[in-house]
Amino acid sequence: MPVMEVYLDLPLWGGLLAVIEDATLLWMVAQVSGEKRNFLRFLWGGLLGGVFNFFLLTNQLTEGTVFDWVLNPLVILFLPIFMLLLVFYPQKFSRLMRVFGYFYLLAFLLSGVQWGLDMLNQYYFHWELSFWWKFCLHEAVILIIGELGWGVVHQQVWEHLCLYPIQIVWDSHQISLNALLDTGNRLHDPLTKVPVVIVELSLIQNYLPEEVLAFVEQMQKGDLSYNWDLPVAWMERVRILPFNSIGQEHGILVGFRPDQLTVWQKKSPLVSREVVIGLYKHVLSPEGAFQALIPPAVLQ
Repeated sequence: MPVMEVYLDLPLWGGLLAVIEDATLLWMVAQVSGEKRNFLRFLWGGLLGGVFNFFLLTNQLTEGTVFDWVLNPLVILFLPIFMLLLVFYPQKFSRLMRVFGYFYLLAFLLSGVQWGLDMLNQYYFHWELSFWWKFCLHEAVILIIGELGWGVVHQQVWEHLCLYPIQIVWDSHQISLNALLDTGNRLHDPLTKVPVVIVELSLIQNYLPEEVLAFVEQMQKGDLSYNWDLPVAWMERVRILPFNSIGQEHGILVGFRPDQLTVWQKKSPLVSREVVIGLYKHVLSPEGAFQALIPPAVLQ
């Protein structure tokens, strides 16, 4: 019986690079679908794909004599499902179906682009590409598809460069959150001329007096007949901030003056007491990347 020697360096390298490539694809699916997960989830999903790729390459090198189960249609069908469940489960069925749809859309686009590039190479360039160069090319294609289709790459770069951890302190309360630098934010307190930091109301409403919450509700409805029945300490804190935005002219935002705002920059924290916190009723970032908007004036 003939003996076949198989060197596992090629399947091992192929499996390792497949881990990174599959993890990147799963990360892109999360960015596009808005279903964010932590890094380990993507790594586990990529690891499952990498192990399968190791068995697949080993099967090819042995001309199908070992691990022939990798070519079973059921394995090929259910492997992506297991990878997606490993990363995104538990989740509502409708949201899982949305994730599945984005995954197969990106996978088909990736396969189509790779096939087209391979055909161009065979007909015109005849380059011999190693596993490493193919890996780099596949990673680049994933990022390019995500950027051209959904603007994922520049959004991630923008958020990482312009996200600042902040801490708001007033009375005996303090709250920490992430803020996005909003270069278009020119809102300021009309009385004191200090800049306004926009914060999601839902994050701090449990720390505000009921009278203040009722006042915010009335102002947002445009009801200016409120009798200003506020706690004495809050009469000096509360601010009314008129603003104009796309789709809403002459809007009113209620804010308050905190005791202190700390912005953590790369070099050192910046502490400011000349600022107003504007209370925004809606969600600023659907993905939860940030919960506040800071104007450039706060960082000066």
